[in-house]
Formats: sequence, C-alpha cells, structure tokens
Amino acid sequence: MGILLDVGYAVGSALVSPWLLWNLATDRRYRHRLGERFGSVPERSGDSPCLWLHCASVGEVNVAKPLVRELKRRRPDLALHVSTVTMAGRENAEKAFPDARVRYWPLDFSFACRRALRRVRPKAVALVELEVWPNFTAAAERLGVPMVVVNGRLSHRSHRRYRRFGWLFRPAFARIARWGAQGEGHAERLRELGVDPSRVEVTGNLKYDAAIAFDPAAARAEFGAALGLGDGAPVLVGGSTHDPEERILLETYANLRAAHPSLRLVIAPRHLERLADVEKAVAAAGLPCARRSAGVPARDAVIVLDTVGELARVYTLATVVFIGGTYCARGGQNMLEPAALGKPVVSGPSLDNFREVADALVAAGGMRVVHNPIDLPRATGDFLADPELARTTGESARRAVEAGRGAIAATSDLIERALA
Repeated sequence: MGILLDVGYAVGSALVSPWLLWNLATDRRYRHRLGERFGSVPERSGDSPCLWLHCASVGEVNVAKPLVRELKRRRPDLALHVSTVTMAGRENAEKAFPDARVRYWPLDFSFACRRALRRVRPKAVALVELEVWPNFTAAAERLGVPMVVVNGRLSHRSHRRYRRFGWLFRPAFARIARWGAQGEGHAERLRELGVDPSRVEVTGNLKYDAAIAFDPAAARAEFGAALGLGDGAPVLVGGSTHDPEERILLETYANLRAAHPSLRLVIAPRHLERLADVEKAVAAAGLPCARRSAGVPARDAVIVLDTVGELARVYTLATVVFIGGTYCARGGQNMLEPAALGKPVVSGPSLDNFREVADALVAAGGMRVVHNPIDLPRATGDFLADPELARTTGESARRAVEAGRGAIAATSDLIERALA
C-alpha cells in the first residue's frame, strides 16, 4: 500500500507540477524550509522522552497551548517536537513554544515519514483534531511509536469523505492507539467509520480551555489605541471570514450606520492571501480601508486585520461579533474566543465544524444563528441598540464557555498513557 500511495502521490505531483513550480517561484510559503517537508530535520540529541505534537495551523497551535503547559507541569523532563503544515502556524508555534523544536510536517511519502520519525525519535505522536495520513501512520507503527488523536473532530462533511475513501483511511485509523473526541457526536462518527469503540473516548473540547490566555482589559486598551477604537464607539467584528462574507458584512455595516453613525467595522479574513480581495470589496462598497499593520487608521475606515495571532485581542473591542465560515460551505470558525470574552455572537447556518459548541452557546442564550444574510442587520442591530441585551447575551456566552472547560486533564491523561 505504501508503494502504491507513493506512486499515486508522485503522479499527482507531476500532473500539477506547473502549478507547484509557479508557487515555489512566487510564494515564499511553498519554499520555506522545503527540506523539512521531505523529512530532513536535524537529529534530536539527548535521551529525554519526546512527544511529537502535530498542529496543522494557527488554530491548532492555540488549542495546544494550555495542553502543553499541563504536560510540562506533569512531565518537566518531556522534550517537545511540534510540527505544522502552514508557515503561519509555524511562526505561531515558535512564539508559543520557545523551548520546543518546531518544524514542518513531512509530506506523506514513505521515505519522508520514515526519515522524520527516525531523526525525531518520539516516544509518542499526538495529532491535534484529525491529521491522520496513511504513510505516516504506517511508518510510526513499524517503528513502534504509538499515536493518539487529541481534541478529535469529525464533521458530517469529513465523515462522508472518509466513508467514500474508507479503503484508504480505514487501515490508517486502525493504527491510532487512542482517540480523544471533542464530543459524543464526533465519537459516534468515528465508530461508524470502523474505529474500534474501545479506543474512542470523549475527552471534551480543548478549545474551551484555550479560549483566553491574556488580560482582556490590557488588550482592550492596547488595541483600542492601536486601531483608533478606544473612544467608546460601537464595533462590529467579523472574525475569520471567507468569501462572500466580507461583502455581506459591508452591506450590513452600510445598513446599520443609518441608525448608528459612529459604528466601526473590523474584518479579519481567515486566509491572509485574500487580503487584496477584501480590500477590493471594501473599495467597491465606497468605503476607505486600512490594514491593521499600517498604523492608526482614519476614523471612517474599515479596518482589515492583516496580522496573525491578534484576533482574540481584537475581540475585546467588539460590541458584537460575527463568526465567519458560516455563510459558505466551510462549517464555521471558532466562536469560543469571543464567547469567553463575554461578547454576543452571531453567525450564519453553516456550523458543522463547531456544531456541539454552537448548540451549547445557542441553548445558553449567548449566540444567535441568522439563517438568511438579509436578516443580519436586524440581528446585529439589536445588540447595538440595546447595550443591556448585549451585556446579558455576552454574559450567557461566557458562562457557557466556563461550563465547558475541563478537557485538559482528560487529554493529558490520554497522552501520558501513550508516553508510558
């Protein structure tokens, strides 16, 4: 199977080689530390037990922060090797885990996976959320390295995809020693894919525990000054947006300003490579636009967040928060950060990635799901017009987050069993 996969990967790479070569030549992210993606990482020195923790991108790194703190508290001797897929994730991991070795995840070629595992020499591998690759799991099994999935999440869409390619992923899933699922719905979908029920346990959602790790008052003061939003004017923040959500937000903003002329809008696109498209959308709406990195913006400018790792702090300024990825087939983005800060949350209906979290927030009265974008101005306008409603809704969201915490202990226990 490994040889067949390698051949398939090679053929696929050849078919898209013009696209790959173009991106290698024009985009630094594709060629940054390229050798690491083929397993060329330095040999790990020393004999301390090592955990390989894989976090695909920025979101997974943020989820892993409190988990790493707890593991280091329990096991001060534990060495940490952190891998990411994206360059932004790597930069975030280097800041978050200064004592760890941070490298890129190897491409799923057999030789790359074997080389990386032999050089890192991990005692166990922990995959955050669901990054299960066939050749990597096979190489780890052959080398006797146990693997666990932590904060496991399997959306309905991913479930359908894995079922379609069950012949490929079922053996890889069978090599995972333990699965820590975010909730019972995710656990049940794993069982339906053929995962041994005895290997699946519900450990809770680490995102509840990772929701906030800074002083909100200090962040509000700092970012209020940096973004010119410290004068008490209402602020609508669109977090982790996708196309066409920026246009929806701009239309909502134009509608709301008739009743709330001092309203400010901050848009944080999920992918920074879309910044130019977002700026064009703002210009097409006839509004001035300012990037966060350009300094204090003009009073009437729509602010576009073009930095990594600052969105949670920007949420401290929000009167109401719209969660992106919910008016397109993306399944939603993380709504726990604004909820933990006591902000009222609104979203569209696409919430498959965070269904259990969204249901808990809605049930608590801390979140509204707006099925039609036409109704978004009314839903957000309610909070702008009634500060007490905004306060009580935000407080309900915060209490729901507090109630959901506690996954760190169960997840740390799962990893410690693998290390043993």
